[in-house]
Amino acid sequence: MPAWLSALRDLIAEASPLRRFMLALLVVLPLATLAAAYWHFNAPAYRVLYAKLTDRAAGEVITALEQLDIPYRLSSEDGRIEVPADRLHAARYRLAARGLPRGDDDTTDAEADRPTLGLTSAQAQQQQQRALEGELARSVQALEGVELARVHLALPKVSPFLRDAPPATAAVVVRLRRGATLGPERVASIQTLVAASVPRLQREHVKVLDPRGVVLGDTVAEPAPSPRLAIERDLAQRALAVLGPWLGEQRVSVQVTATLDDSETVQTVERVKNVVVAGQARPLEKSVRTTRLPEGRVQRLNAIVVLHFDAAAGDVRRAEQMTRQALGLVRARGDSLAVFVLPSAEGPRSGPTVDDASDPVPAAIPQVRAVDAPRPPPAARPPMRLLVAGSVGAFVVLGFVVYLLRRRREAPPPAPMEDDLDTGLAALRREVIADPRVAADVVRLWMRA
Repeated sequence: MPAWLSALRDLIAEASPLRRFMLALLVVLPLATLAAAYWHFNAPAYRVLYAKLTDRAAGEVITALEQLDIPYRLSSEDGRIEVPADRLHAARYRLAARGLPRGDDDTTDAEADRPTLGLTSAQAQQQQQRALEGELARSVQALEGVELARVHLALPKVSPFLRDAPPATAAVVVRLRRGATLGPERVASIQTLVAASVPRLQREHVKVLDPRGVVLGDTVAEPAPSPRLAIERDLAQRALAVLGPWLGEQRVSVQVTATLDDSETVQTVERVKNVVVAGQARPLEKSVRTTRLPEGRVQRLNAIVVLHFDAAAGDVRRAEQMTRQALGLVRARGDSLAVFVLPSAEGPRSGPTVDDASDPVPAAIPQVRAVDAPRPPPAARPPMRLLVAGSVGAFVVLGFVVYLLRRRREAPPPAPMEDDLDTGLAALRREVIADPRVAADVVRLWMRA
């Protein structure tokens, strides 16, 4: 036995239990480290089992892999299923033997292939609608950049008792591949594809959304004006087209308010013509006339014309006549017209000139103006503090005079005229010396008065 081996044996035999344990760790730990490093650098390579799967299909595949005892792992980036490269083909073959993976389209096809015998009309219609949604989803999914698509149709039932059937609508949810985008042209093509495949479905009633719920390529269209608003705009433009060349488009404004009848009326009149033959009345002719009054017809018109300049009475009457002819106002219907004169440079100083179309005889339209009184400029008005000071000074003087009169009545001997005058002058002198501004304001107000 070599000497070093004998020395090692004697060292282990003479060592304590703790020292023996430390010697064992010095031998086992490097071996374990080498084994872990070898396993890490020579780990089996994993490859993607299937490129894209729905959540339902991926769950079925994972369950089957666990039952078949095939190792797998999920990618941290997009959750794809990966298996060892040496077992990739075996895993695919064994999963195919079980009919996996199954997509939503296969489920839809299986439901569509079920026999319709024994189903109600509603169930048969629902089955047909699901089959149509699946076909449309596959067509949209075949477009470039679309990874997954779902189509939802809302097809209202057509009833012969409804004059206007509600329109059909559709929603398409698309999930794009990484880096792909859908521009307005691509969104319009998807809308056209779905609308052309479903009866009574218009392209504007198809919405395309992404998985976050954002509507793609949605442009908010301006709502169509109501019939009443369209009639009012048309009549106002007619009046402006007549008054504009004469007065100028910037000097006249027209506002028209129309009242429409929203109900449709049908009037039927039956007339029988009687002829006397040999002293007896016999009906010879019978006529029936039916008049249909459509909904949305005009019941009454109220118009306002504003002239933004200092118009004379003749111009106002001429503008009223031209507006009446342009709007086609009917007195028997209760139409009315009002003409206002508002000079833009002077502000709203003139009152309105009103013409009521319901009057049997149109009277002359006078031009009434309420002229405001001229106001002094701001610099000519006395300040408020001067008015207050003048009022206080006037009350002081008045109170002093009353005091002097009362004192004169109460005094037993009448004082000489000169003494009273001197006393009053002395008191006024003291008041002026104490507050000369108040005295000056009082004198200024007296001079203005």
